[in-house]
Amino acid sequence: MNLKHLTTFLVLSETKSFTKTAEQLHYAQSNVTTQIQKLEDELNVRLFERLGKSVTLTSAGEELVISARQLLQLSDNLKKRFKKEKVNRITIGASESLCIYRLPEIIKQFQNQHPNVEIFLTVLKDTNYLPLLINNTIDIAFVLDTPIDNDILVNASSYSEEISMVCAPSFPLSKKHKLSINDFIDIPLILTEKECCYRKQFEKYLNDVSISPKVILETSSPDVIKEITMSGIGVCILPEIVVQKELENHTLVKLNYKKDYNIHAQLMHHKDKWISDILQEFITIAKRT
Repeated sequence: MNLKHLTTFLVLSETKSFTKTAEQLHYAQSNVTTQIQKLEDELNVRLFERLGKSVTLTSAGEELVISARQLLQLSDNLKKRFKKEKVNRITIGASESLCIYRLPEIIKQFQNQHPNVEIFLTVLKDTNYLPLLINNTIDIAFVLDTPIDNDILVNASSYSEEISMVCAPSFPLSKKHKLSINDFIDIPLILTEKECCYRKQFEKYLNDVSISPKVILETSSPDVIKEITMSGIGVCILPEIVVQKELENHTLVKLNYKKDYNIHAQLMHHKDKWISDILQEFITIAKRT
């Protein structure tokens, strides 16, 4: 039995969409369909009901979910055992902003207490943490997003992160005492990638009043966004932790525009994940830092 097919099956069982599964696993949609068909042929059962665009698990599919998770976990354990990997290691997946502005202090405190534990860090893009947690590629995910409610995930920690609109002190919009959404008509915007949660919310606010965003630069790097914004050519939207130093130094100013983006820093793991003492200690430090 091909373990990749089982991974695809598990992701599809969660997304209930061939399109979303293909996007998350970076496959062509036809590849996902072929893998599921091969798995069904091998087991001689129907795993999904396909009614139009609706995809639901059959009773056989629901049974396979449990076994598939166990097999993938066993496979990962065997690989680690025979590669003689060190037990004392933690693999973290984190959003880039959290990697730069939240994780360093957490890792510092953790390493002071556990200097012999190795930490492996994967920078996450968008919402690709789900397959990584299902595959046990990462032990824990630390992401910026709207509150995540998923039956297969345990949210070990969650706290709100303020999102701010900022610009250089020389930018004309900085002189206005109070802003409305209409003040952003034809304003040059330096933004994160399109799948970024707070960018999507801001663009929704614009679309609600029929304003087309004037995006002059798009990048995944928050540091690049800050540098371009400080040059005075436009406005950006970022978590306040990212621009806190620049606000204190007055190289950037916060615009008087308030919206509740409901963005949280969230520390999550798979509900079936075995939490070692070392991993639990990391979670505890992250929750209090």
